[in-house]
Amino acid sequence: MRAAMRSLLLALTLVSTSVLASAPDPVDEIAHRSGLPASEVSAALSNCDDNQTNMNFCAWRDQIVAEQKLERVVDATAGSSAACKSTLEKRIAAWRKRRDANCSKSAAREWGGGSMLPTAVAMCKTAETERMSKAIKSAKCR
Repeated sequence: MRAAMRSLLLALTLVSTSVLASAPDPVDEIAHRSGLPASEVSAALSNCDDNQTNMNFCAWRDQIVAEQKLERVVDATAGSSAACKSTLEKRIAAWRKRRDANCSKSAAREWGGGSMLPTAVAMCKTAETERMSKAIKSAKCR
């Protein structure tokens, strides 16, 4: 009985670790991409309205979180079907190109080349990614 419990606990730990490892903490991801220490990124994310840099980082964080959620939704929708996962990944790759182009155009129209442009692009990508997560969640693989 104890051996079975230990095996179960080990299996749960490995599964939990692999799930957590596949979705890095947004702070760590932003620190990696920006080259800033995680402590500075955390400080910026703690007060999104403080300045433009913080607004950009917060919008970036929200985009990363939305992307991670989309990945989880794809995995849940596909289940163990490799064909379904492949179909969804192709659909998302094509959608992502359209999303990025549309968000860049939309933000440029609204903000020109101003300092709010990166924030506006990230906010648009976040909103579109959240919409895609909902669409994929209700999709059925054929």
